[in-house]
Amino acid sequence: MTPPRTVQHARKPGEVLDNSFITPGRFSELDGLRGIAALAVVAYHFGYPAVQNYPRIAPEPYSIPLGELGVQLFFIISGYVILLSAIKSGSALKFGISRFARLYPTYWLALAVAAAVYFLYGNPGRDITVAQTLVNATMMQRFMLVDNVDQVYWTLAIELQFYLLMGLYLAVRRGKIYRREITIGIFCWTTLGLLICCVFHPEASLTGASKMLVWGVVAEHAALFSLGMVFFMYSHDRRFTWLMPYCAAAASINAFLMHDSAHGVGVAIICAVFFAVIYVRHVPFLARGPLHALGTISYPCIWGTRCLAIC
Repeated sequence: MTPPRTVQHARKPGEVLDNSFITPGRFSELDGLRGIAALAVVAYHFGYPAVQNYPRIAPEPYSIPLGELGVQLFFIISGYVILLSAIKSGSALKFGISRFARLYPTYWLALAVAAAVYFLYGNPGRDITVAQTLVNATMMQRFMLVDNVDQVYWTLAIELQFYLLMGLYLAVRRGKIYRREITIGIFCWTTLGLLICCVFHPEASLTGASKMLVWGVVAEHAALFSLGMVFFMYSHDRRFTWLMPYCAAAASINAFLMHDSAHGVGVAIICAVFFAVIYVRHVPFLARGPLHALGTISYPCIWGTRCLAIC
């Protein structure tokens, strides 16, 4: 199948990426991919215990095989969407406001429900305090070495780190995104993450300084966010082909090193599927229907169902 014609932009290497870089029209298939990721994450959340010995639909914490790979798909989608959002916003302030409005209100609701359940029912082996809950409300607990009220919040802390990184770049460059700089940044961040994962693995063995290093540079997931940004640039300008296999390989290797071979293969499959959708750009069952509809409400859906899983 011959892919639809993509707008080619004759741009100098250091030129600014602005709204003229973006091909007109909504990429509806992306919402379908969000829907798939949301289904995987929701299934994973219902299988993850919130309170010890509290009734749940599955007997084991990871009862949905590799269900957490939906999170990895979301990280790739975030790379794509956040670069698009940064280009459209044109300033660090507008970008920050849009990200805050999307993340925090729903998160605060989910946190309030989780905290209420813990305070009412208790959780043997884990003491949840008011101070811990207030720190969690900032979504900065990862940086303060404070435990999550609900362990599934780790994904939001990683998302926030990526948002802060992009916001910092926009602030320094006064709202402009330069193609050469973002390309070099993607390559360097991916390489740094890969090197750190090669030295410090698996994730379960990390303690102290090694854990903070891996967390601080988002080592395990840097390649996923980077790949999403590369996919975005490739979908509007086909000259970005060379970075895709590098970022995809790094993401798969990181998953293998930090977890196991099943995760490595799973991430590789996710990367390949995402590329296929970007390349073809016409996948009807993703562009419309139930998956597309779910994708448009994926964030409140995920945290709303997590509240149900806890309650």
